[in-house]
Amino acid sequence: MTGQMTRDDALQRISKPEMDSHFLEREFEFVANKLGLTVTELQQIFAGENKTFKDYKNKYFFIGICANIMQRLGLERRLF
Repeated sequence: MTGQMTRDDALQRISKPEMDSHFLEREFEFVANKLGLTVTELQQIFAGENKTFKDYKNKYFFIGICANIMQRLGLERRLF
């Protein structure tokens, strides 16, 4: 829309990696060292199960009930 890049140019650019694999491996090792982990441990974390906020203790249900009550009382006008 801004004329900076056409759709075909963008598709061509994202079809190949931005960085070569050797550079990415070095960066991965750098991050693992900064976190105090081995490369294998960091790879296991990346390959692990993705979690959301619902997997941890939170007050999401309570907040939803309170927002619903406030909507019914006219104190909350946002739509969730």
